[in-house]
Order: sequence, then structure tokens, then C-alpha cells
Amino acid sequence: MMGTNKLFGTNGIRGVVNKELTPEMAIKVGSSIGTFFKRKNLLVGHDARTSGLMFSKAVISGLTAAGSNVFFAGMAPTPALQYAVKNHGMDGGVIITASHNPPEYNGIKVLWNDGIEISHEQ
Repeated sequence: MMGTNKLFGTNGIRGVVNKELTPEMAIKVGSSIGTFFKRKNLLVGHDARTSGLMFSKAVISGLTAAGSNVFFAGMAPTPALQYAVKNHGMDGGVIITASHNPPEYNGIKVLWNDGIEISHEQ
């Protein structure tokens, strides 16, 4: 697996599906996100990549295990999920997306309650 300096980029975690980014890792990341948000209301969604639903379910498993109240938006564009987090009073959100990266990639992006990505340091 890649070192964390290469895996955690400007907008979350990105990696090649089932090599650098696995469902098991996504469960652990989801649990960490849930712990970070301290059992809050979180919205989860994914883009149209074929691995999006798999990673959404894995992240949701980790979030739920950490005590988060999860709302699943399903497939939607990233800006729509960002808008929904802000305008539906969510405490934060998680988007499964790899943006402009090639199809073999996917990623996990975490949002604040204003719909903007959390910082790299956080």
C-alpha cells in the first residue's frame, strides 16, 4: 500500500480500487470519520464510478459502527451533495469520488457542514 503522504491528497483519499483503496480500508476510514465528527448526522453519496456503491456501503459501515447517524444520498454529482450537506442541516458528509482521475481510481472526500472539504491537516 502507498504511504499516507501519497494516499491523502488535497481533497481526501484517492487510490486505485482494490490495490491502494480497498473496502476494508474504507470501513476503517469511515470509522475514523465517525469518531472525528463525534456521532453527528452525516450525508454519504457517490459519483457514477462502478466502485462507488461498494465504497459508500463500506464507509457507511464504519460511520455507523462509530455511532454516526447516516443519510444515504445514492449517486449524485459532487456539487449536489455539497449543497445537500449545507442546506439540509447535516453536520458533515462523505463523497465517494475520484474526480478527474482515471476510472481505476476512487476516493473518499470529507465535508464540513458548509459543504466544503475538510482541510488536509484535519
